[in-house]
Amino acid sequence: MAEKEQTRLRERDRSEEDRHPYEVFFSTFQERRDLANSGQIVIKGKDLPWQQSRQGRSKYFLHMKAEDRAVQDWMLFQKDIQTESGAHTHQGGLVIYVTRGAGYSIFDGVKYPWGPGDLLILPVKPGGVEHQHFNDDNEKSSQWIAFIYIPFLFQTGSMLAQVKEQSNWRDVASDDGAEGEEEDPIMQVTKIIGERAGDTNE
Repeated sequence: MAEKEQTRLRERDRSEEDRHPYEVFFSTFQERRDLANSGQIVIKGKDLPWQQSRQGRSKYFLHMKAEDRAVQDWMLFQKDIQTESGAHTHQGGLVIYVTRGAGYSIFDGVKYPWGPGDLLILPVKPGGVEHQHFNDDNEKSSQWIAFIYIPFLFQTGSMLAQVKEQSNWRDVASDDGAEGEEEDPIMQVTKIIGERAGDTNE
C-alpha cells in the first residue's frame, strides 16, 4: 500500500509540474514543432467547403482554430462576393489578392476599384479600418484571397467589430438548402455555394 501511495503522489507531483507555466512554455513549443513535422502541408481548395456568415461567403484554407495545419499563425481565406460583403472594422496590415471578376472596396469611406491581378492593402491606422466589398461584375461573382498574419492583429489590440451584416445572408443559406432532403443539408449548402462561385472541384 505504501508503494502505491508513493506512486500516486509522484504522479500527482508530475502532473502539477506539467501544469507549471514554465513547463507549459516547453509543451507549447513542442506542440508547434510537432505540427511543423506532421501537420497538413498541402490544402486542397476543392476539398474545402464554402461557408456563409454575416460577413459573406468564404472558404478557409488557414484559420486560427485549424489545429491540423503545419502553421497556425496565418489566416488565409477566399471570399466570393455575389453583390456585397458585410462591413466590419479591424486593424490593417493585411493584403487581398483579386483572382476574378470586377468590383470595389470601401475603406473608411473611400472607394477603391479592383480587378483580377490587383492587390489591395488594408493600411495600419489608429482605430483600424472600416471596410466593405462590392461586386461590379454583371455575369458572375467576384473573388479574392486574403492573407492575414494573426500575431500582428493580436499585438495591435485584437479589435474586430461588425458594422453591417451582409444583406439576407441567413436567407441565402436557408434557400440554398431547401431542396434535396436526402442529402446532408450542410453539404448541400456548401455545394451550391461552390457551384455559384464557379468551383468545378476538378
